[in-house]
Amino acid sequence: MEDPYRLIDRWLSARGYIVVGKSVSRSDSLEKALGSARFVEDYFEYGRMLFVKQVLSSVAHGVIESIDYSRATRIGGVVGVYTYRDIPGENQVGYALPDQPLLAEGKARYHGEPVALVAGYDIDAVYKAVEEVVVEYRRLPAILDPLEALENREVLVHDEIGSNIAFRTRVRRGDVEKGFSESDLVVENTYRTHHQEHAYLEPEAALAIPDNEGRINILSCAQYPHLAQRITARVLGVPASRIRIITPYIGGAFGGKDDEGPLVAAKAALVAYLTGRPAFLMYSREESIRVHPKREATVIEYKTGVSSDGYLKAIKVRIIHDTGAYANRGPFILWRATVHASGPYYVPNAWVDGYCVYTNKVPQGSFRGFGNPSIQFAVERQMDEIARKLGIDPVELRLKNLLRPGMETITGQKLEESVGVADMVDKLARTMDWWRIRREVEDWNRGSKRFKRGLGIGVAWHGISTSRGVPDWSNAYIKIDRDGSVTVYTGIVEMGQGSPTTSHRQIVAEVLGVPLDYVNIVFGSGDAPDTGATHASRGTSIGAIGVLVAAAKIRERLERFAADLLNASPDKLVFRDGLVCVEGSRKCVSWRELVSKAYDHGVELSATGYFFLPKGSFDNEVGQGYAYPAYSFVAVAVLVEVDTWTGRVRVLRVWPGLAAGRIINPQQVEGQIEGAIAQGIGYVLMEELRFSSDGSIVNADLTDYVLPTIADTPEAIEKPVYVEDLFRYGPFGAKGVGEMAFIPIPAAIANAVSHALGKPVVSLPLTPENVLKLIEGGD
Repeated sequence: MEDPYRLIDRWLSARGYIVVGKSVSRSDSLEKALGSARFVEDYFEYGRMLFVKQVLSSVAHGVIESIDYSRATRIGGVVGVYTYRDIPGENQVGYALPDQPLLAEGKARYHGEPVALVAGYDIDAVYKAVEEVVVEYRRLPAILDPLEALENREVLVHDEIGSNIAFRTRVRRGDVEKGFSESDLVVENTYRTHHQEHAYLEPEAALAIPDNEGRINILSCAQYPHLAQRITARVLGVPASRIRIITPYIGGAFGGKDDEGPLVAAKAALVAYLTGRPAFLMYSREESIRVHPKREATVIEYKTGVSSDGYLKAIKVRIIHDTGAYANRGPFILWRATVHASGPYYVPNAWVDGYCVYTNKVPQGSFRGFGNPSIQFAVERQMDEIARKLGIDPVELRLKNLLRPGMETITGQKLEESVGVADMVDKLARTMDWWRIRREVEDWNRGSKRFKRGLGIGVAWHGISTSRGVPDWSNAYIKIDRDGSVTVYTGIVEMGQGSPTTSHRQIVAEVLGVPLDYVNIVFGSGDAPDTGATHASRGTSIGAIGVLVAAAKIRERLERFAADLLNASPDKLVFRDGLVCVEGSRKCVSWRELVSKAYDHGVELSATGYFFLPKGSFDNEVGQGYAYPAYSFVAVAVLVEVDTWTGRVRVLRVWPGLAAGRIINPQQVEGQIEGAIAQGIGYVLMEELRFSSDGSIVNADLTDYVLPTIADTPEAIEKPVYVEDLFRYGPFGAKGVGEMAFIPIPAAIANAVSHALGKPVVSLPLTPENVLKLIEGGD
């Protein structure tokens, strides 16, 4: 029986592996290095396809009284201008809540909101026509501060709701007042974090091409092809089967194209549907920064109670997310922050309230870490402040409180297995010799006046898959051709992370015993089974479960056939390097010969691998129950140097540690860790979106929005320390990796700066001017 649970367990408990656990180069490395890899824009043919630009709102909040595009349509080379009135289906693209139009209708709610689309064959004419579209607004007061918006009932971003609170979350566990009364020390602080721009190399783009069969074929940058298909079908008012999504290589995404990718596809498809012609839409860098959702800005009020010997007793937390003009995925982001509010620690009593608050700013959205870096920043700053006040080493304090198998989280979920965080933190501290370096840093500071150094650590956890009881699944299709080549179809996309081009190939090669170059992955296609989104660090940990199950089905069919062919027991067969041999003998058949004979004898050599992830129940009213099927754990230690004259912070050295199940490809994992560290350094030390008083982003370009360069990267990022705490349902026990190293970086750097200066850090970013204010201020 092809039971997926049995198949997954068989390969989890295998005696050894051939390619899993090895560093394997990506199959797309050469074409990307040579520039032959093709992205959406590479398929645009100037003069033969319509070029589309957006008309964006010039106000943060205002009633749209009229849209006059008569002058725009008289420009030669312009085919048409399209507004919400031209949408044949629903003008509704909200994710968590039905609150967002594709094109502004009734009123504009943020500066840069798309209002109309202009299409034509001449690019210059289209740009000119955009300037000729006249939108008349009746300006309304704009509300930009989430704390003000939380209480304000006069200025409403969405009048129909009656307040600016889009969504609430809560966790209630134990008796927090009793916990605080039993505490010997109570630490209370308010933390603030800021927006971050994704700044991916490739701005958002889509190319929609109508075909002779009445379908719209869309080359899309969306991270979830099937979601882009559903949203586009809704906007056009057609069955989803009339929409075909193909996702070529994506030039970076980090979650941003999970939000904006489907909307770009729907806009291009709308023009193609209305005109019957191919239509190409690509954001400029400035448009991308103005339009697409950002990492959430937060205010977090955090109170912690602890015993004199360093054991956590209670937490009380209020989380406020600036969700911007539309909820987008804000409620999901807030839920993740809420259930992770304890950090990876055992806390018997917890009271957490979360608020998504509407403002007249660009919406918040998906970004690497998905609401977790900000809350872990608050948690880990609290831990360091507790350690300082109790006179306990920061690592020792964490080791006292870290979750271990058999303990419960603040949602009451008992963690039975795959909880390697304590072992990992201990191993990391010993490997890097934390205590020696900490002493050396303090000695160095006593002899240095201008420059001060600090050593900090951040520890974090991150639930894998969708949160709470929200369904999640994996699905893939594999077929073997008569020549022995293997083709895998998956909805997981390639956006730079390398899941389809490395780990998926390794999984198939391992299970079938074939060379890696026999395996071809067809990724990011709506024609593939719905694999779920390439987000939430699920590309391999969840997305590849179906790949494993499909390959394992075919393996067992071929084992039975080969056993008859070679007159041996199936459990005595060895599949390796394109040969199938009887263990301990020279009796073998080549893979290609075996496949050819299997075809001749009617053995089915295609299979669908489907796995529905088992989950428990969750009570949203009190935030109790089964939050995630597994957690990855990460720790990062950071050595910084602060120039006290200029306020500049340099990250000198980084030590990462990871407890993320089986490490299928160490080389790829190291790449993800190094990239996350660089991105985190940018977020903490230099990146900052600035808003004017009218709600517009004043630094919507890469001149004034400062990004890290190679000169800003650490002098050394050490080899990661791994603890392979296997996840029973992950392929070979793997858990998520892609987001992990980013999550604790804000806390680690902040803790290191605090150690260097002897000052508590409660807000980000730590730009030179903010660091100088910190130095000049009191405790």
